[in-house]
Formats: sequence, structure tokens, C-alpha cells
Amino acid sequence: MQDVKTDRNKYIGGSDIPIIMGISPYKKRFDLLLEKAELKEDVFEGNAYTEYGNIMEPKIRDYINKSQDRNFIEGKHINDDIRCHIDGEDETTVLEIKTTSNIYDTVDEYKIYLVQLLFYMMNTNRKEGLLAIYERPDNFKEEFEDGRLKIYAIHIEDYKNLCEDIKSAVDNFRIDLERVKENPLITEEELMPNDLKLLLKDFISNKKMIDSLTNDNKLIIDKIEPLIKKAGKQTFEIENVKATFTYGSIGTTKIEEEFNLEKFKLENEDLYKQYIEEVEKKSKSSSNNIKISSIKGRN
Repeated sequence: MQDVKTDRNKYIGGSDIPIIMGISPYKKRFDLLLEKAELKEDVFEGNAYTEYGNIMEPKIRDYINKSQDRNFIEGKHINDDIRCHIDGEDETTVLEIKTTSNIYDTVDEYKIYLVQLLFYMMNTNRKEGLLAIYERPDNFKEEFEDGRLKIYAIHIEDYKNLCEDIKSAVDNFRIDLERVKENPLITEEELMPNDLKLLLKDFISNKKMIDSLTNDNKLIIDKIEPLIKKAGKQTFEIENVKATFTYGSIGTTKIEEEFNLEKFKLENEDLYKQYIEEVEKKSKSSSNNIKISSIKGRN
């Protein structure tokens, strides 16, 4: 397959999506804009982690094909400025393979991988996807171990809102890319939408250097959230500080078994099992949040 770095500045690819959405820990959205506008060189040539991923990808794909009786093959799709280099695809499903040492309990915690898979699904008109997460061993052992592999089935209908966020982020990235090409000296702050800029400035001027928000800030946060989504990123630099918006989570409810201590105290210990009851356990919800911090080296 053609090297994914070839003519990369001409296309928006799957690995660009986390950066475009402002959720990548590896590169800033503004730096990617400069690279796409050919104003800055992408000097990253890979490392031990990416090389290990390249080695393990075909092994993981072969295992999935054999164990699930599939016929996934690598794929490449180009449509205008969109280019999708896909780890595996068949007639109905897109396969995305990742090797990582960061292992989580739920698929939604792999958001930087999930948005890439959804981007491929959207642009190849497939409603089904598989996200294959392989736990990378500390010694970079190249022998495949099925116990390290976890596969998540992804249905695009379950991620309608996230798909809209991806589409909006890409559309806004295209707009900003044209602005950068037209004005190579433009700054990241100048690219920020004026309505969002005003809200953030107001917030920073009143709440500078705080880590969390109180109820007094709820109204401004409610106004900022849709503008953050429209901008397609979550971290902004303005007035020598960095503002990072974090989406809140919704509390969940599940049924668990719990020992009823009060009944146990009243009854015989032999009857322990009789007094196991099902109770609802609801996790705490969290609010949207903005964290303000100084930018190192700036006053």
C-alpha cells in the first residue's frame, strides 16, 4: 500500500481527525493547519511504537480473519480532499487496529481511536465497524498473543452525535485551512470565532487561574459548549493562557448485589445467602468544565 505520508498535506485522513477535533495528545490543531498549508514541515518519521504497530497490524488482522471467519483486507479510498487508509474492510464492516499500553474499561474511553474509525465508516458508507485494541507488551514482543486483544463492535447508529461532531470539525478545519493559506501570518487566536473569543475572554478575565467552575459559571458554560463543538476543538490559547473545555459525563445506573448488614445482625449467620438483595447503584455525574492554566514561558 502507498505510504500514508505521501501527499499527506493534500488530504484529510483518519489520523488527522483526533487532531482536528482537539483531542489528540500528540499534535495541536493549529500545527496541523500549518502543515496542510505547507507552512510547516511534519518532521515526525515514526518511532518504536509506530513501528511495532506496523509489525503487529497484519498479524492481528489475520487472527481476526481466522477466528471470526472474515475476509478483511487493507483498503484505500480517496474522495476529493478525503483519504482513508483502512487497516481492514469487507463488504459491510471497517476494521481499525491499534496497539497501545493505555488500556481502558469501555470503548468510549478510546475516543481518539473511535473518531478515526467512525470517520472511515462515514466516508465508506458502512454502518458497522470493529475497533481492535491490542495491549502492547513492555518488551515489544512481536509474537501475537490473543489474550492481549480486545475487539469492540461499533454501530454507527449509536454514535450519531459524535459523527455530527466529526463532520462539523472537518468542515470548520477546511474553512480555517483556507484562511491560513490566504494569510500565512494569521495567529491561532485570530482563527477563533469572534463569539467564542468574546465568551472566553470574559470567562478568563473573571475566573483566571482557577481549575473548576461553580454554579455561578453554569450560564456561560452553557453558552460556550455549542461554540466549542462548532469550532471543532477543545483547547484554545488566548491572552497568554490556555483554556481547555472538558465535556461532562452522565451518571449511569446499574444493578448490583449487596449484603444487607442490618438483616444479618438480626438473623443467624448461616442465613447469609438469603439476605443478598439487588439494589440500584448510581454513579456520580459530572459537569462541563473549563480549566485555565498559564502557558509556560509567557507572562
